[in-house]
Amino acid sequence: MKIRIKIQGALMFLGLGAVILLSNSVFPHQRQIFLDVTLNAVGMGLILFGFLFRISARGYKEEKSSNGNALVKDGPYAIIRNPMYFGTFIIGTGVVMMLLELWFFFLFGIIFLLIYIPQTKKEEKALLERFGQEYKEYCKLTPKYFPRFDYLLRLNKYVSLKDFWVKKEIVPMITAIVVVILIEIWEHIR
Repeated sequence: MKIRIKIQGALMFLGLGAVILLSNSVFPHQRQIFLDVTLNAVGMGLILFGFLFRISARGYKEEKSSNGNALVKDGPYAIIRNPMYFGTFIIGTGVVMMLLELWFFFLFGIIFLLIYIPQTKKEEKALLERFGQEYKEYCKLTPKYFPRFDYLLRLNKYVSLKDFWVKKEIVPMITAIVVVILIEIWEHIR
């Protein structure tokens, strides 16, 4: 895993931890039981979906890019240009739903955009230099940040998983899920 990705992940995790600590002391966490259970279930579903989407995108790219010598335009990359970042966004949204008040989603969104917009611009510049017109055509057909709704309805056509892709990412996925569950249990005990 690239050092940049580890640093970004650590910054997001530390930021989320600080927000959780501040939110519980400054803004007590008070949700109705039904709403809390519903948001926890939806949040966990989003976390799992986000990880599986990221795993599919990373594995697909690794398999199809010929070590960066080929532009990947199919699979998850047919529905969105940055599927790994989209997966990360979905994971973060799930965490916010489970652990925080919903208004924190806007804070998460701002922090996410501050990190990933400069990164996507840098990557797009490099891809344009490397693949030229092919990349321009791909950009015309494929959304940058959010997939079109009709593609999400046919997700099984674009997203696949292979055992060895999952094995590479299983530790971060399980760690994130366990940490979120432990924080949720801790909040309920307090």
